[in-house]
Amino acid sequence: MKMCRWLYTCLVCFSSWVSAEEVVWVGADFPPMSMSQGEYAHQGYIDAIYKFLKSSLPQHEFSEKTVPWARAMYMAQMGGPYCLISAFYTPERAKFLRFTEPYGYLLPLGLVVRADDKARFAEFITASGRIRLDKLLADEKFIIGLAGGRSYGPLIDAMLAPALADDAKNVHKAYQDESTKILINMLGHKRFDYMFGYPSEAVFYEAPNIKLLFYQIDGSDKLLEGRLSCTKGPVTDAVFADVSKLVTSRESFAVFQSAYERWLPEYLLGPYRQQLAQLRKAKL
Repeated sequence: MKMCRWLYTCLVCFSSWVSAEEVVWVGADFPPMSMSQGEYAHQGYIDAIYKFLKSSLPQHEFSEKTVPWARAMYMAQMGGPYCLISAFYTPERAKFLRFTEPYGYLLPLGLVVRADDKARFAEFITASGRIRLDKLLADEKFIIGLAGGRSYGPLIDAMLAPALADDAKNVHKAYQDESTKILINMLGHKRFDYMFGYPSEAVFYEAPNIKLLFYQIDGSDKLLEGRLSCTKGPVTDAVFADVSKLVTSRESFAVFQSAYERWLPEYLLGPYRQQLAQLRKAKL
């Protein structure tokens, strides 16, 4: 109850200074997708799309607000002149948000391991270079690190369910904020053997003492659609219409792909581009 009151109070205070004609782009810090501070502030691949939108649509008044993700979703649900920078499409979110066509495609969640352990995981790798997660989870010698309370998507959650239900000894949970950063630090210190993450996160958080490898998961390797979204209402109508036209342009795709590939490990550039080409060919 206290949390609801806090969110409501924050929303009221925030809404009070939003002008009637201004659309606020709401996002959260998800390095290196979007970053509002630090050495790489505003150099994420979603940051690049926002800059492109703002410079390409001068007829609209945009501002950007970075808030915790739970608050961003609450604001969208309550309605108002908001667009979201980094919300993936789900049927639940489509009830209060309208989504553009994809502005680009991202590699899905996969496995992050210590580079020094590459040989240990060889028996779980398929001929196409994907990892057999079901087989790996069944081997209790390998400990997995998880963010407590986080969903990793229907397929991965279903694979994890038996181990979580049995309180398996080879599962290590972390409940701190910034769970990805915390988990990668623990991985580097050998608290466990592997974790879930995005390839760009493996690049961003890698350090001289933590060399990382990323593997796509067999059966869960479909590219994710990056879409922008806006609340449903008269203030966002014109913005959504213009943004929808812009994100399907070649220039928009080029802006995103260049910014995204900056944060991919070199060994994934070829496979990523190949998947992208196959996807585009299938759409013709």
